[in-house]
Amino acid sequence: MAELSRDRGIVLRTQDHAETDRIAVLLTPRGRLDVLAKGARRLEGPVGAVLDPLHVVDVIHYRRRGLHLLKEASLVRTFPHVRGDLERATAALKALAWVVDLVPADAPDDRPYALTLEALAGLDEGLPPPVFTVAYLLRLLGAGGHAPHLRGCVRCGALVGLTWSPERGGLLCVRCGGRGEPVPPRLWRSLDALARLPVPALARLKLAEEDLAAGIRLLDEFRVAQLSR
Repeated sequence: MAELSRDRGIVLRTQDHAETDRIAVLLTPRGRLDVLAKGARRLEGPVGAVLDPLHVVDVIHYRRRGLHLLKEASLVRTFPHVRGDLERATAALKALAWVVDLVPADAPDDRPYALTLEALAGLDEGLPPPVFTVAYLLRLLGAGGHAPHLRGCVRCGALVGLTWSPERGGLLCVRCGGRGEPVPPRLWRSLDALARLPVPALARLKLAEEDLAAGIRLLDEFRVAQLSR
């Protein structure tokens, strides 16, 4: 008989299933959780509106191989300032898509849940979306053991002539074979600060818009390189 379990999680995404059902992907302290909500698409269904992306929910479900079967769901928290602002909502949904890519299902680890909840709260309280995007992806990669090397060349430690080498783990100097995009000191120091500072301190950083845009692009390249391994 399937085990009945209770979890709290952040709804990452949903997709329609069969005629009236919905699959919801949640991030919980026990890792990613994929649940099947029977009848969730019916207008009178009690859980359809609860299982929206960016909602924090409590779920009771039957644990089984593959999709877990949802029994009950209740809303715990929303992020109203994120959901009500297009730029913030876009940044948040992009971050949740990274979670789906980088966090495996049923792999117990509470760090991705904790850092995602903290980052979304910061975004809801006014953290600039580009700062949120770079800082969050750096932290998510770090939680999975895939953080890029941002303090000098990954091979020799040199602080000059650095280039971006996603397949080699981050910064690589030209003397060690770096052939990628040059990364000036201001950029890699900004990325390092965004990776290490606590979330409440991030809003006080004075960062150039071009550095944040470059950081997002470089980290997307790094994420793709990690997924291809």
